[in-house]
Amino acid sequence: MDTRAVLIDEGLKALLSHGYEGAGIGPILKSAGVPKGSFYHFFASKEEFASAVLASYCNNNQKVRTQLLLEDKTRSPLRRLRDYFEYYEKEYGSGDPTCGCLLGNLSQSIAAHSEVLQRELHRSFTAWQDDFRAVLREARDAGELPEYLDPDETAAFLIDAYEGALVRMKAEGSIKPLQRFSTMTLDGLLAQKA
Repeated sequence: MDTRAVLIDEGLKALLSHGYEGAGIGPILKSAGVPKGSFYHFFASKEEFASAVLASYCNNNQKVRTQLLLEDKTRSPLRRLRDYFEYYEKEYGSGDPTCGCLLGNLSQSIAAHSEVLQRELHRSFTAWQDDFRAVLREARDAGELPEYLDPDETAAFLIDAYEGALVRMKAEGSIKPLQRFSTMTLDGLLAQKA
């Protein structure tokens, strides 16, 4: 058994379900079937543990972004962006929508109080934005992106708006805000104007 991986997996569930403040190390250890000493063998503190969980979460998201946004160049850039949002809409729709996104959850609850997590969150949002920017630049070069939209600023806006939709999804317990986000951005803002 990879004890560290099991702890990170259980930590992700706890952080998504209970937030940073509500995720106790004791219940995580119990769920993982790991003794307390093993936890401190891998992590010096809860903050370091949360940072490792966040890094793992973001690495998994990076793999999805790479596959859906950057690898298959036979699909148009905006089609790949739509595929990305549809993928996550299905993911959130098949699970508990009140859990939300770990980046948004930690940004709201602990980022202002932890330089370690703030740095990891910044790194994660920057990587996400870089991938969106790359696809939007392709879209601009292919004539798919309205010329008045700057790819850099549009990438940042999409993440800002999407995280807002995820917060509202948590509050409503429904993926309707994600559907509204897609309609307004992909069918509205990013639609090529004649």
